[in-house]
Amino acid sequence: MSLVAAEQNDGYQEICKRDPVNAAARARCSYTLWNDQSLAVQAKAFLQSLKSGGNVDVVVLDPSAEGGMPHTRAGPLICIPAYHTSLEETLRHEMVHIQQRKEPALWKMKLGLEGWKPVGEAVIPELWRRRCRLNPDTFEARWFAWQGRYVPLPLFVREDKPDLRDIVVRWYDMEEGVVQSTPSSFSKRYGQLASSSMEHPYELWAYKS
Repeated sequence: MSLVAAEQNDGYQEICKRDPVNAAARARCSYTLWNDQSLAVQAKAFLQSLKSGGNVDVVVLDPSAEGGMPHTRAGPLICIPAYHTSLEETLRHEMVHIQQRKEPALWKMKLGLEGWKPVGEAVIPELWRRRCRLNPDTFEARWFAWQGRYVPLPLFVREDKPDLRDIVVRWYDMEEGVVQSTPSSFSKRYGQLASSSMEHPYELWAYKS
C-alpha cells in the first residue's frame, strides 16, 4: 500500500494542509518514504505472528514525518519513522488503531459502555478547536465526550509556533462551556496518564494494549 493510495483513501495529508495551525506544525516535516525500508521488513515479519496482522502493510518514513511518531493510514498501513526503536511494542499499539479503523461501530459501542459519547465538532468552540493537533489514528472519529460531558482537547502549547510534540490535553466541559484540567472522574476511572494517552479514547485503549 503506497502513501499515494493511502491519501486517496483517507485524505489525511490534505486535511492537514487545509488547517493553518496543523500545517504550520508540519512545515519542517517531510512526509516521504525513507530510502532504507529494512525496518518495514522486520515489522511485517513480526506482524505475521499476530492475529489479523498478516494483511497489514508497513512503510518506513522520513524521521521527521508526523514529528517522528508512528501512526496508521488507510490501507491498512502502518507508518514508522526511520530509526524508531521499541518496534514490537509500537506495532501492538498501532494494530489496535488498525482494528479501530476496520470496525468503528464496534469500538464506538465499547467506548459507550465505558461512558464515552461521540460528539460533533460544532460543540467545540472554534477558539479551541483550531488549536487541536490532528492525529492520523483518530481524525476519522475525532471528538468524544467522557461521561457525555468532558471532551479531551490535544492543544498545541503555542498556537503561533506549533510543535507536533508540544501539546497539552485540556478538557472542554460542554455543560459549563469552559476548558479545564483533567476531570476527577476520569482520573478516578483511569488513573494518572500521559497526554498521549488522554488525548483521545482510541489512544487510551491503544496504550492499554
